[in-house]
Amino acid sequence: MSQQAYVRPTSAVQSVVKPFADLLLAKNKTSAVIRLSLVGVSFVLYWFIIVLLADFPGELPLEWQLRLPTVVYILINTFLPFFHPRVLVHLLPVVAAILSGLFVGSLYLTDLFELDSFWVAANYLLGALFGLGYPTLMINRGDINDLEAEHSNNPLLRIGGPGYINVHLGFAAVFETEEGLPRVYGPSTDDQKTRRPFIEGFERLRGVVDLRDQLGKVDEVRAVTRDGIEVYARDAQMLFRVYSGGQQRSLQNPYPFTEDGIRRLVYGQAVKKEGQRKWEDTLPEIVSREIRKFVARNTIEEFLALQPSRMLEEGEPSPGKADQPEDQGSLIQIPRRQLSEHFHTEQLKQDLQDNGLELAWVGVGTWEVRDDQFPSAPSDTGPAKTMMATWRDLQRANLYDSADYQAREHDRYLGERTADGIQELIRTWKHGELPKSYRCFEMLSVFHQQLNQMVHRLETEPDLNPPPDINMVVDHIRFLIRSKEIGDAEA
Repeated sequence: MSQQAYVRPTSAVQSVVKPFADLLLAKNKTSAVIRLSLVGVSFVLYWFIIVLLADFPGELPLEWQLRLPTVVYILINTFLPFFHPRVLVHLLPVVAAILSGLFVGSLYLTDLFELDSFWVAANYLLGALFGLGYPTLMINRGDINDLEAEHSNNPLLRIGGPGYINVHLGFAAVFETEEGLPRVYGPSTDDQKTRRPFIEGFERLRGVVDLRDQLGKVDEVRAVTRDGIEVYARDAQMLFRVYSGGQQRSLQNPYPFTEDGIRRLVYGQAVKKEGQRKWEDTLPEIVSREIRKFVARNTIEEFLALQPSRMLEEGEPSPGKADQPEDQGSLIQIPRRQLSEHFHTEQLKQDLQDNGLELAWVGVGTWEVRDDQFPSAPSDTGPAKTMMATWRDLQRANLYDSADYQAREHDRYLGERTADGIQELIRTWKHGELPKSYRCFEMLSVFHQQLNQMVHRLETEPDLNPPPDINMVVDHIRFLIRSKEIGDAEA
């Protein structure tokens, strides 16, 4: 009972004193102002008490009042006792003790944190104790090593807060408090309240994240379809962004992000022998992993179907032309937009969100099905080439049977025949067999032959009919030619 009676008053005193002690010893700007005010007020009060106990020594004689203006005499007579030797002799030890404490503390910080200059430590100590001359750290790099190389003498990197930080556009910084709690600071703005965020005492930089788009590239990725066929992705690329939480980019917020995404990027990386791995170095692994997952969701038939027939139309030669080079038989090209749509799945979004990222764009140079996965197959007629050839034949058949393709071919053929007819008329006019005075009749004869051939083709085609009155045009041209044959005496 006696022990409890003793503990309870102590606890009560601690509960009353602790808030004031925490406020006085805190490492923020408010506590620094309180400490500066207490020290300044105490020093001035002590000074005044010494002057009072010394009975205001050194006052000017009364006859000086007649020589000096009244105001000047009062000011000199008021402040002169404060600088009298009898007063300063009691004041100097206090000043020396304060300066000695700052000197020893600066030396200790210089040695403990291996600072390059004593004055850097002294300036930091004045800021930490009394809020005088806080240091500022410019965060304009995405790598802490680069920041340390550029700002090697900045105490905010070696020691931590208190101080100001200025985060440039396109970056976000994570600081840890003394208790290990993370705080995320985004790019500084023109707003005076957020232009220079303040970090409290011993709040140290934990990591910097580049908010700009990051490109992950892999030269070649080997993947396997759902039915066991190996597919190789060449020049695979993915464009990643920091997870924005659905925020839209704008001029006011060009690089949206979420604090959770930043923390995952900084704290979610593996620690190796050389140190913590950079999150940018993990992007190629993510690219390879997602390419494999994408291919594994499809059979080879479903995968080949992603390449539209229009790609065949643009890449394949027309009938009658030379075939493509043989080594291009197993290459597949899927449009990037279509590929991106297939990659934007809810599962992928969740996986990337767990890593603090989101996918902006995906592209693969070419996909390839190789024959070296079938060792027993001959090199010239391997299963990959046979499979691709069969698929291309199917695509070509579908293309040639389509109404759009037939209409384009009809227009192309008609244009070629029209161009040939016009060229034949021009050749007849320039190099005809008849004299120039009768060259027009020779051109009419050639034109008459072309019309006859066209009418004959239209009549033989079951789906085509000659234009109305075409026979009247042909007969009229034949009449014009017959009425002026060379050698006739009469028209």
